[in-house]
Amino acid sequence: MHRATYIFFSILLFSGCTIPSADFSKDAEYTHIVGQCYELKQPAFVFEGRCADLTGFNNNSELCNSIQAQGVGGFPTSWADYRKDQAFIDRQLFDRLIFEKQRSMLFPLEAGSKIYISKLVHHGWGTDGRYWVVRGKTLINGSDIEVELPSFSYVHSKPYWVDGRAQVFPGINPSFLVQCNESP
Repeated sequence: MHRATYIFFSILLFSGCTIPSADFSKDAEYTHIVGQCYELKQPAFVFEGRCADLTGFNNNSELCNSIQAQGVGGFPTSWADYRKDQAFIDRQLFDRLIFEKQRSMLFPLEAGSKIYISKLVHHGWGTDGRYWVVRGKTLINGSDIEVELPSFSYVHSKPYWVDGRAQVFPGINPSFLVQCNESP
């Protein structure tokens, strides 16, 4: 009897500790960020990454497009450098999970490329707390490509473009993105 009671309350306790996400994408307080145009301060790579699963379906992370500046956090300094030893760099940068193909870089973006912020979520990560997740869209060959900005260690490599652990949205690191004077 005591064991069944203990199991019941344990399940109740742990199921109640999951922290929900809060989507601020349509919140009037964040119109100065969401829907706004930002420009890359330095060249970057778009790559097959792992991002926060905002649907909650895939156990917190999912495959997606990520972005990182060239020459930082172990990323090569140029697309040409990447192409010289692509397989080795991919294995070094992207942990391959079982039953997952080796992820790789998709394409480079030049400094000055535009990204329009499309999503701002304070994402609940199990019982660990919330992390800021910022996604933006960039235009490549006539198609919108969504990328997630690096913001926390569970799915992104440093340096972070957003301090995902901040309690209040801290803004986007101006070392990587600066607001431009146009909107989508």
